[in-house]
This record gives sequence, C-alpha cells and structure tokens, in this order.
Amino acid sequence: MAKYDWKKLLADYAAAYLATGISPVEWCAQNDVPYSSAKRHITIKAATDFIKQNSQTLCSQESDSHIRKEKSANRKSEKKRGNSGDNDTQESANTDATSSEASAHETKRHGRDSSGRFTEGNPGNTGVPTNAFPRGNQFARTHGAYAKYLDADELFDAAKDSDLRDELIFTRARALSVTKTLNKIMEDLQNAESVEARIELYDKFIKAEQGLDRNIARIESIENSLSKLQLDAVNIPRLSADTLRIKAATAKLKAETEKLTAESKDVTTPLTDVVRDIHAMPDDGMLAQ
Repeated sequence: MAKYDWKKLLADYAAAYLATGISPVEWCAQNDVPYSSAKRHITIKAATDFIKQNSQTLCSQESDSHIRKEKSANRKSEKKRGNSGDNDTQESANTDATSSEASAHETKRHGRDSSGRFTEGNPGNTGVPTNAFPRGNQFARTHGAYAKYLDADELFDAAKDSDLRDELIFTRARALSVTKTLNKIMEDLQNAESVEARIELYDKFIKAEQGLDRNIARIESIENSLSKLQLDAVNIPRLSADTLRIKAATAKLKAETEKLTAESKDVTTPLTDVVRDIHAMPDDGMLAQ
C-alpha cells in the first residue's frame, strides 16, 4: 500500500482550493489520490485552516509566480522584436494584452491583486490584516474532538446553537408523529382483510407504542433536567452567599475569642491567689500519707 505525505498533499490542495475552489473529491480524482484514505486528512476545513496559517507564504508564492510569468513574457517579446523589426510593435501589443488578460484572469480566479491582497468585494476581504493570528493558534478549531470522526461542519454548526429546550420540543414533535402513526395503523388494522396483514400491522402497532413510551420517558427526563438547571441557577448563588456568611461568622468569633483572651490575660482573682499558693507548696497541696 502506497504511503502519502499528507502534509504536502494538503498544501497542494490548499493552493488549488484557493485558486479554483475545487472540492476534495475532484482534486483527489485528478491527482490519483484515493479519497477513502484522504478524507481524514484533506478537507475544506483543513485547507482553510492551512491557508489562514500560511496566507503570507501563499501570497508571496503567488506574487513570485506572477512576476516570473511577466518576465518570461517580456523576454519572449524582446526576442521577437530582435528577429523581426517590422512587427515588433504589434507583437509587443499582443504580449501586453496577453499579460493583461492573464493577470486579470488570475486576479479573477484568486480574488487577489498584484500585491497579494484580497480584492474589494471578495469574500476573503474581511478587513483583517494578513496573518493576523499568531503562528500555531487554535482559534479556528471548533468541535475538534469529534470532527475527525464526522466530516460534516454544518451539523456541528447547527448543534452548537441548540440546547435542552430544543431537544424537548423535538422529542414532543416525535411523540405527536408517533401518535398519528398509531391512529393510521389502527385504521389499517380495522380495514385489513387477511390474517397475515393484521398480524403485521399489530406488530407495527406494538413497536410504535413502545417508541411512544420511550419518547414520553425522554420528555420526562428532559423536564427533570431543566427543572434541576433552574434550581441550580437559584441554589448556586444562595450557597455561595451562605458560604461567605459562614466564613464571616467564623472570622468574627475568632476575633472575639482572641480579644477576650487578651483582656483576661493579666486579671487576678482570689481564686487565682489560692491556686498559686497551692502550687507553691512542696507537695502541691497533697495531704501527707
């Protein structure tokens, strides 16, 4: 089995995508690369990320290529003028026209001017300077943990804007759809003529009822989750306030204890004198045996 340099192939595809907007499937077919192996490495998202991270290099490569084409066209024009002096004006005009058409065609394809910047009105011209993000940034990575398993960016974009309430609405709609299906199956069951058809319809009726029960259980679970989220929204600030109050009360009690200890440190009472005299006795106040 052939081994491919996927980084190099991704760079080639990014350049082709920037130029023509070709899809990964068409590009793999044109370059004899099996798409079944390349679809994990060569995608439109990977190409756009590569273009963002290497836009300055790609722009310089396109500018150098454009300059080389112009120099080659000028050399050919000078050579033709040296060989035929009568037609040099017409050939120069043709060369300039060819160069202008090539430049216009390249600008139209790439959406960039001669300096490598996006032209006005091009979708890439967002007003952001070239290579605005630092090298190696991860800002373009959305849902990176699962994107390598499911190559469908539009599904991830739709999923990130949904929440549990959307799940609840969708599950209720499914329950209503199953209810309509149950009514239709019941009508077909009453109108069925053969025993085999009735058995088949009754089996479908049982499965539809089981599906309805699962949807109802799912609705109850989502309702409980939403209720817990609402309680958390109330309890979390309350618990935080209680914690702060307990810490403040603890600090106050500690300060009062230290204050009382300091105030009673040098206080002398009659009982203090009695205890001191007992400790001064040779036998510590113990009765002699």
